[in-house]
Amino acid sequence: MNILKTLLSVAALSAATAAGAQTLKMTNQAVRITAYEASTSVNLVIVKPEHTLDALDPSAFTVETNGVARKVKIVYTCDDRGEWADGGTYLAFGLEVSKERGAAPLVTKGMGTWSTAYPVKVGLKAGKSIKAGGKKYTAVDCATSHALRNFLSESDFFHRGTYTSPSTGKPGMETLTYGAYEPEALRMDGKKNPMIIWLHGMGEGGTDVSIELMGNEVVSLIRNDIQSHFTTEGGESGCYVLAVQCPTMWMNTAKGFGNGTHPSMYSDALKACIDNYLKLNPDVDPNRIYIGGCSNGGYMTMNMLIRHPRFFAAAYPTCEAYADANISDLQIKQLAEENIWFVQSFDDTTVKPKEYCIPTYKRLMQAGAKNVWMSMFESIIGTDMPGSRLMGHFSWVYVFNDQVLGAQEQSTADMKPSNQGGGSVAPQGHTNLFDWMNAQVLTAPKAAERRR
Repeated sequence: MNILKTLLSVAALSAATAAGAQTLKMTNQAVRITAYEASTSVNLVIVKPEHTLDALDPSAFTVETNGVARKVKIVYTCDDRGEWADGGTYLAFGLEVSKERGAAPLVTKGMGTWSTAYPVKVGLKAGKSIKAGGKKYTAVDCATSHALRNFLSESDFFHRGTYTSPSTGKPGMETLTYGAYEPEALRMDGKKNPMIIWLHGMGEGGTDVSIELMGNEVVSLIRNDIQSHFTTEGGESGCYVLAVQCPTMWMNTAKGFGNGTHPSMYSDALKACIDNYLKLNPDVDPNRIYIGGCSNGGYMTMNMLIRHPRFFAAAYPTCEAYADANISDLQIKQLAEENIWFVQSFDDTTVKPKEYCIPTYKRLMQAGAKNVWMSMFESIIGTDMPGSRLMGHFSWVYVFNDQVLGAQEQSTADMKPSNQGGGSVAPQGHTNLFDWMNAQVLTAPKAAERRR
């Protein structure tokens, strides 16, 4: 009987405590996604509390994204996009980067897709409380399981568009999606400005260009570290960036999947898309267009160089997948006249350098190429998670980290892979891929000829 009385007393006390508990409601507004070397991750959660908090203590809160518990590093008042605002009516929770794959909203299954549902939950740690309007709250009600669609990211700085043009090698049309970064200072300077083109790998095809921009950290091209390498006629620093996305893979041809046996079925559509963009943006300098891409996109870079000689001022094919066996001697002679800087890691088992870029590079040397270079790394060592070793195929990491600092000796001899920038030679005196790229300019007569 005494045990029963005790249990009833505890229950009554618990009920009284629960009745006295105050819950602060917060409404989920948005999440911000950051692109990293090997994945994407939600690093900011934005909510709107029903009352303004008296004080902000990150140690009081818990945050879960997609079922993964996250460490809250900072909490601050902001606007509805997560930008700091003194007295803002929204709250932003800055999160520590998580190694858990559940924290990544980008799902890669062949081609990348954004998660169709990405639940976010904000709560209070056990024993913690918060105050809002002088009132104490011991719980937070803030959870959602809605689909992640309108997220915030650096891809928001890109203008989106599509372009439709005839397919190559078969009847029908192809529609490409693109994202264009157009710095305001350059658009207004009344001068000609350089432009970088990026072509995605196999996993970033589709019709949502944010997947291309975020999946491999292509957004690094608009960050100051890389933009500062480029100079314009107007004296400003920076360049345009055009990222083009095909619906499937660049290596699809009218005859099926190919690595140079047949031209990409997107060949003509891509060239037409670039031409159309130049027509719409006459302040882009046609003598300073630089093209590159990784894997599938590296294949397409080589394909475009072969099909359109001396159209691009320079190219930077990365772990390129255009098989050397499918490049003719005549095409090698033509490519030897181009300005090219190859980037790859020697331990790449997806696109083996000894079957792709290395023999092509050696043949170009034999053909007398003067401004063709190769950065060959030993392995891929990341910086987002210091010291982490990534797949050998991820050589684009060094490009986007602005770590391609040297080239191999211009020789037909064996490579000497180096994780110290990719090599010991400074091409044309430049100790950085983008500095070298910025210096490449087509002569006016050549540019005029190519547009006939």
